[in-house]
Amino acid sequence: MMVSKMGRGNVARAMLLAVAALLYAAALAAVVQTKGSPDASTQATSPEAHLTVQTNLVLVPVFVYDPARMAQAPKGEMPCAREMVVTFFKLTPTQPYLPKDCDVTEVQGLKAEDFRIFEDGAEQQIGSFEAAAWRTVVRDNLGWHLQASDTPRGVWSLSELSGLKKVPFVTTDFHTLAYVPRDAKEGCHKIRVEVDRPNLLVLARDEYCTGQSPSDPLLGTRHGKELERILASDKRGKIPLSLQLATFYTKGNQSFVDLCLHFPWNDLYRKWDPSNWTLYARIGVMGVIRREDGTVAVRFSDLLYPSYWPTFDQGGAKYIEWEKGTANLSTGVPRLVTPSTGGKVAVSDSGTGNSTLALAFPNVANEITPDEAAIKTALDSSDPFWLPTRYETQVDLPAGNYNLEVVLNDGWNIGRAKMPLTVEPYDGKQLALSSVALCKSLRSAAVAAKENAQANFAPQYVPLVSKDILFSPSGDRSFAKGEPLFAYFEVYEPQLAENPAAPVSVHMRILDSNTGKIKEDFAPIDAASYKQAGSSVLRIGRKIPIDQLPKGSYRLEMQATGSMGRSTAWRTANFTVQ
Repeated sequence: MMVSKMGRGNVARAMLLAVAALLYAAALAAVVQTKGSPDASTQATSPEAHLTVQTNLVLVPVFVYDPARMAQAPKGEMPCAREMVVTFFKLTPTQPYLPKDCDVTEVQGLKAEDFRIFEDGAEQQIGSFEAAAWRTVVRDNLGWHLQASDTPRGVWSLSELSGLKKVPFVTTDFHTLAYVPRDAKEGCHKIRVEVDRPNLLVLARDEYCTGQSPSDPLLGTRHGKELERILASDKRGKIPLSLQLATFYTKGNQSFVDLCLHFPWNDLYRKWDPSNWTLYARIGVMGVIRREDGTVAVRFSDLLYPSYWPTFDQGGAKYIEWEKGTANLSTGVPRLVTPSTGGKVAVSDSGTGNSTLALAFPNVANEITPDEAAIKTALDSSDPFWLPTRYETQVDLPAGNYNLEVVLNDGWNIGRAKMPLTVEPYDGKQLALSSVALCKSLRSAAVAAKENAQANFAPQYVPLVSKDILFSPSGDRSFAKGEPLFAYFEVYEPQLAENPAAPVSVHMRILDSNTGKIKEDFAPIDAASYKQAGSSVLRIGRKIPIDQLPKGSYRLEMQATGSMGRSTAWRTANFTVQ
């Protein structure tokens, strides 16, 4: 839920300047890759690294609400909401935002023994039980926005909120139950979750198909099959979709590929139901990485707002209550009617999902007619709080040549992109240079770690960190005048393990993509300040000055030189200046 900060413009701008001042100090040179370009292939390690392990571990997100508390939600949450908003604006960029859960409708204090989980009617043993928040707030050099995740490595970034001067204060908490099916039969299976408390609303994942993994939860499902059909077709996309890949070496001569997609949030199909304050949106993504012979090396998928997800915006009534937008609705507090919640046990009703949430305005005297236009205005203003503009995930790959195809589907239109991918073998005995991740945003890594830890957010995602600054890759590699361009990359110098004083330098230059003419030739960078005790990896984040470049297409070239005087091959990355 959000609260509008109509009078906080000066404070908000001061906060943004403080964030920018702190974070920009970490950068001095940057890099980028462009959509579909031949040199967008990435470099990596691992001669025989294992692919992502396919597992029959089933993760089941579960939301539990108390309908009886819904009517008092605006009043009950107001003090907490105000406290969180005040706290948010008082924080410095080096202080984490660790919000209280202000949502009084969420049932607190649940334990593993309160749940029972069934697959095709057969009870399963709960292997793990974790609490998490699927949305957290990101404060970076650009402002602030929400990010969402319920998979180990996938992250959806929602639209920018700082320009709207709206502050998210309510986290969306849920529990994740994990189990291994007792009898892993082929096909798809029905999941049901029970909570050992009466009169509650339980929303939970309702299906599992064999072969799925936590990073590919759509395999075998209706949504997954539709995405597969799109990938196999020649259907052209209407949603603009840009893509960036970057590959990095990891321990044990393995590598992972960071994939980042960018798309306009306002091009996505969504629909609000003003009768129950519910958003309909199904944003699915699937990527398939194939070897040169066409066989599948690895795939991933994700779905934002599946049918069981709680997309009812009880905040719609709160906006009107708090911001006093409409007199007719200022006392119209929504009431939740859930016929399925009676009895001694609350049972998940994921088949109908949000359709079980019938929100109505109490109108005993029949004196108030809900203002449908005001409701629609309030709900439409919520779009940036719900709709994504970016998706990022990471996959493990061994050395080889690959082709990636990815599709985004909102139920009406699609976006698709493809790109070649090269993962070069690396034995860990010689100087090497990673891909370059092109970034527009950065933030304090220590703050991000604390915020994500509190929310148990995307626990397997590997952050790209240099000097305690977390760099976020951008799928959009077009840069407007005044827009920052950062680069994150890694240099691997095995000699540092034996001789920490061994010199390492990096040379960067910018060329005109069309003519090949050098536009900027930067002095070599001494990488000594990026050394870490006991590590042979130099994690480097830099800012590239592009303010003097005219509009056009450019290629950044990068080369590392090590202690033995040897240099890596040039790594290239394309970007455009608008």
